Amino acid sequence: MPFIRPDDLRWQSLLALTSHDVYHLPGYCVIEAGLVQGDALAWYHETDDMKCLIPLISRNINGSSLYRDLVSPYGYPGLLCNQQLNSEIASGLFEIFHREASGQGYVSSFIRLNPLLNPWKLTGHEFFRQWFHGGTVSIDLQQPVEAILSGFSENHRRNLRKLAISGFCAAVNDWRTIGDFIHAYRQTMNRRKADAYYFFPDSYFNNLQQLLADRIVYISITNSAGKFVAGGIFTCFGEVIQYHLGATSNEAVHQSPSKLMMEEAIRFGIGVGARTLHLGGGLGGSTSDGLFRFKKGFGNYFHRFSSLRFIHHPDIYNRLRKESQAVDSQTDYFPEYRHTR
Repeated sequence: MPFIRPDDLRWQSLLALTSHDVYHLPGYCVIEAGLVQGDALAWYHETDDMKCLIPLISRNINGSSLYRDLVSPYGYPGLLCNQQLNSEIASGLFEIFHREASGQGYVSSFIRLNPLLNPWKLTGHEFFRQWFHGGTVSIDLQQPVEAILSGFSENHRRNLRKLAISGFCAAVNDWRTIGDFIHAYRQTMNRRKADAYYFFPDSYFNNLQQLLADRIVYISITNSAGKFVAGGIFTCFGEVIQYHLGATSNEAVHQSPSKLMMEEAIRFGIGVGARTLHLGGGLGGSTSDGLFRFKKGFGNYFHRFSSLRFIHHPDIYNRLRKESQAVDSQTDYFPEYRHTR
């Protein structure tokens, strides 16, 4: 079978052979599947010397059990392989994926590639389209911390000086304030007018902490009165620290305390021997919104971020699109039958 379940030993076996991130864990896929009422699985392909895997979630389409589609869990899972792949070989693997997903009856697939592990510009193919969303930002932690801090934007450096003078402090893995973080996170999502998906239940944060144990890093910021004002959740796998979620309380937004959180993440990463702090990109992959500009002010290393869009059964896809009264717009939403009024 081309698709395996989270308890399949081949999934864990491949993780042991590769550099990977939180997004590739079967347990993370299970957590994400619960949020979208889907089933966690992975496409698995193996030859004599190559093992490849794509973490996925299988979902019913528009409430029907007749048709299903596939989507990446939140973040940057992409294609994980025990070998370095060039664009031509990667394209060939995605063609195999298309044939096997089609054979299993899936209507479409939406796959987010990993900017660090999947930097390819793939050759055109009739079965999928590569969609470039913009860039993500990372910081090279192999430099001295003073060199990294001096590379911040002038605005970030000025804010950090003010935060220090005002008595703001950072703490690492002080989980006593996680309830404050969750409250501030939801305030942050409200300010950004985020989709309902991003308003994670309390159980999400508990499950993430239990799954990752010592590979999750929680950085909290308090003001001079000791009150929580901002924080972030990071994951630490191998030589990469990944920024996962961030939050700032409404009353502290104007002071930008999350910039102190990023400085602390840099210091922590250097202390544990990480080589890269990956901050991700803007909302929806944007390179022009405030979130991307915020991240760009810390680092000048950019990575191409793209997704793949497969239509495995065009006739069914087009019929579902018409039946769902999909919004007719110029947005890049995919699959279209899920973009309804």
